[in-house]
Amino acid sequence: MGMGDLCLLCVHAHPDDEALFTGGVLARYAGEGVRASVVTCTGGERGRLVGPGTQRLDELRDSLGILGCEPPRLLGYLDSGTRGAPGNDDPASFWRAPFDQAVGRMVAHIRELRPDVVVTYDAYGVYGHPDHIQAHRVARAAVEAAEVAALYPEAGPAWRPRKLYETAIHKSAIAGLNLMLAARGIPSPFGDIIDPERLPFGTPDHRVGAVVDVRPWLDRKRAAIRVHVGGLGPDSLLMELAEQGLAERALGQEWFARVRADVETPAREDDLLTGLRESPVQGCHSGG
Repeated sequence: MGMGDLCLLCVHAHPDDEALFTGGVLARYAGEGVRASVVTCTGGERGRLVGPGTQRLDELRDSLGILGCEPPRLLGYLDSGTRGAPGNDDPASFWRAPFDQAVGRMVAHIRELRPDVVVTYDAYGVYGHPDHIQAHRVARAAVEAAEVAALYPEAGPAWRPRKLYETAIHKSAIAGLNLMLAARGIPSPFGDIIDPERLPFGTPDHRVGAVVDVRPWLDRKRAAIRVHVGGLGPDSLLMELAEQGLAERALGQEWFARVRADVETPAREDDLLTGLRESPVQGCHSGG
């Protein structure tokens, strides 16, 4: 199997998430000739907007271009806003989307793209945003449904991705970032806890199944982050991290919890394509 026969799909909630959480792996694998694609569940309409309402989608297109990905794919829902915000109650928001409808839309993308690897969020959506949590729920259900031919038959032939991951920020990394920022007098979005055992969120270190060193692609990841001024704002902490000497430490690795693998993998991978590079397409890719 050539690299051009492989496909990586990342499922994200808003424009800018693709660069922040998976910009390194998208740039790496796209550069190796892998088809790299992103489904974005909302347009980020309730994020920090600077300029016209289409700005965030334009920024998404620019970001994906920098990372070498295929053009944007949208699930078609409105941003729900942060937890507890009025937008959570909007019937058009992703948080209020009919679950079966949203899963069906995601299944259609999966069956069209036929990805070998799917990446989404953990159950807490990394930091508790309703759209991230919903993206996790929808993506996990869609990956399972996509291989069952009797489900959503209008969405195309059944397909089973061979590996499924969740983005993970492990507790030690969060605690380390809090400590690093505190030493520089910079407030952390994750609070001030520096003991990993006391953190109420984050992935336990033992559940991190893949750590990918993305420092060789860090310039592209930073460039992709920088185009998202509509969602992040030019003075946000993440923009600051992308610009300062903290970038390598804060953004130079991407972590993942492995949910499923149909190919042999070590307990701790450094490559999301482990087991796929030399593996032929298996019959289990399609359901009967």
